[in-house]
Amino acid sequence: METVARRYAEALYEAAREEHLEERIGAELARLRQLWLDIPELGLFLSHPEVPQEAKEQLARFLTADMHPYLGNLLILLVRKGRAGLLPAIGREYLNAAEEAGKLVHVVMRTAREVGEEELRELRRALEAALGKPVAISVEEAPELLAGAELSVRGQRIDASVAGRLARLAAGLRG
Repeated sequence: METVARRYAEALYEAAREEHLEERIGAELARLRQLWLDIPELGLFLSHPEVPQEAKEQLARFLTADMHPYLGNLLILLVRKGRAGLLPAIGREYLNAAEEAGKLVHVVMRTAREVGEEELRELRRALEAALGKPVAISVEEAPELLAGAELSVRGQRIDASVAGRLARLAAGLRG
């Protein structure tokens, strides 16, 4: 299924690139993907065989009402094809395509607690200033980190979590 998600993502990225909308589509897709991850019932509803097709499409239109039409069309297409569950993977693959094209840097942030919009904006600004490119941040909840966060940037892991500090302290004590 990752190959199918990659094809959808590449087609979406190419359409966005032709109209110089890579950043906008990427940000809106990331927002839709995060909504999908935050509310697991969305995927269940949009892929359940007993939910009427019109109800699924109405929800898809509602979810993407303030987004570029490409995203509304994509979600409705996925619903009609029975592939709505691919949306998170398509979001991930879109970010990978944009990163490969050198248009942005995709950062994965794992954190023990929910992160507010203002905190994300500040982090994005700081990363964009340091990296010199637009930054897309994907947030994943990781309660095992206890507190703090772990960032993955361009294949490098930056661990500022309590669990990471404790592991480094234990390793130092062992010698």
